[in-house]
Amino acid sequence: MTARAVRGLAGVVAVCTLVAAGTIAGAQPVSGLKAADPQPSAEQVSPGLAVGYAYGRFNNIKELTNKKFEPGPFLPHLNWRMGTGLVLTSKEKELVAALITGFIRLEKTGMCGFDVTSNDGVRIEIGGKLLYEDPTVHGDDTSDRIDVKVDQPGWYPLKVQYFQKKGTATLVLRWVPAGSDAKAQPVPVPATAFARPK
Repeated sequence: MTARAVRGLAGVVAVCTLVAAGTIAGAQPVSGLKAADPQPSAEQVSPGLAVGYAYGRFNNIKELTNKKFEPGPFLPHLNWRMGTGLVLTSKEKELVAALITGFIRLEKTGMCGFDVTSNDGVRIEIGGKLLYEDPTVHGDDTSDRIDVKVDQPGWYPLKVQYFQKKGTATLVLRWVPAGSDAKAQPVPVPATAFARPK
């Protein structure tokens, strides 16, 4: 096999690995989520999610590890189709990374379905479990449905890592809550389902 063929094969393997990374959490229901313990009271939380920003050129979510993030204005929701405008609540339109933290309220036990649309890289964890990861640069792309087994209602820790390199930007989390009609279509998670510590 020639060196060029080896390089070509390596590229195919890399692409397949990235595709798998973007869909692995959806292969079977995500289970074992840990609810916040203790559960925060209404007096202990504020609406929305906390966010910190870092600025620079990123090509992979892994590059956000150990970065210093400066606090930004809170996010009231996770339904962002920003086009070429400012990225989330940051001060820039490009070259932005965000670390988003807080809680998501899962009201009922059973199977809850999620999907994620991002542009560019994203990694989402709920209750300490990986929900979805699409770690590299890409245009608007929506995941398959990701089923999550909810064992108890309540607030769950939420962590989102996200970056936008250049051009347009999107970050949307949608769900079909547990107990919904079998034909229900996913809708953006409502702002009332998010909170952050005061």
